[in-house]
Amino acid sequence: MSLKIENKLVADGRRLSNRMITLRSQSVIPTFAFRRTVLAVDNEEDERSMVAWAGLGTVSNSEEHAIDYEPLGHAMALMIDNLAGKVHNSGSFAMPEEMTSLCLIEPYDIKLQGDERVTLKPDWIPEKGDLFCFMLNNHKEYHECTGVMAQSMLASQGSKYALAQRFDLDYLDAFNEEDIPDVAVPYE
Repeated sequence: MSLKIENKLVADGRRLSNRMITLRSQSVIPTFAFRRTVLAVDNEEDERSMVAWAGLGTVSNSEEHAIDYEPLGHAMALMIDNLAGKVHNSGSFAMPEEMTSLCLIEPYDIKLQGDERVTLKPDWIPEKGDLFCFMLNNHKEYHECTGVMAQSMLASQGSKYALAQRFDLDYLDAFNEEDIPDVAVPYE
């Protein structure tokens, strides 16, 4: 079974319009993306194999706690919905560590300008587990992708991403803020 050409054209058109809106909206947030990688244990003498599960040893590389993040590139994030988290018992504020949001995220090549930035996509797409550094006027926040959802019944029309804010990443070398290029004018 195949889709009619009209359905494909509509899906491709909607996907392109979603990309254009996400890259050019006034409410968009510039981000820098990282992909989580698991650091494998190469030998039994590695100290990490002794401390991974407090006496149980390592079960497999995928269950290791030693991870790192590889830089992917720039993306724009457009928040669709924000669930601020549960309210504190006193009722005075929402718990920021439980904040989640739904976003449209579009990767782009920062060296391109104008229509080329929209039509020429980088060779990566956001995935579950990716981390996004939101660059907010001399302040950086980290949000992890916890889920990917389709925008409609046709997956080719684009995806929405569920993000959860992260606070515990300062120990990783990848997040040395001097290494993340600050973009003076990301909207050109």
